[in-house]
Amino acid sequence: MIEINFASRNYRLIGQIRSGLIAGIVLLVAITAGMLWTAVSLRANIFFMDQKLQELKAADEQIRPALMERERLVKDLTAMSGLMEARKMSWTRFLTSVEAVVPVGVALKHVEFDPKDSTVTLDGMARSPESLRNLVVAMETSSSLSKPFLKHQSLEKGNISFNVVAVYREDKNRSVAQGKR
Repeated sequence: MIEINFASRNYRLIGQIRSGLIAGIVLLVAITAGMLWTAVSLRANIFFMDQKLQELKAADEQIRPALMERERLVKDLTAMSGLMEARKMSWTRFLTSVEAVVPVGVALKHVEFDPKDSTVTLDGMARSPESLRNLVVAMETSSSLSKPFLKHQSLEKGNISFNVVAVYREDKNRSVAQGKR
């Protein structure tokens, strides 16, 4: 016959289950503590980054006026550089060269000089086609003005309106007095 004792329990199995549950609880507590420590660490990093960002913004606000002043100075120096370049060219020689090629019967309304590519634009009126031709021939033979190009001509009230473009070459050896007729 088989004898079963219902009053006894298997305490060894219950002890193992209890030990496993305790180990699981300890592991979960360790993971939770690690996550809390990471969260606190990240919060502290965010706080320090925010402080650093505020410091950088404050430094930027302090430097901004100096940068604006620097930008203004660079613009002023660029403008001054342009003025210095313009001063290198003798406007008196330029205007004397233009005056030397203008024949009788031609009146200039507008004289424009572009220092970047040394082009001269002359707008004016001529009494006759011969006067306009004399202007272009004088520009071709001039030592200061070359490659004249008649861009526009039209007849207005008996006069010829024109627009001529040429290249200006400054003769630095030539004095202003020599340019006079």
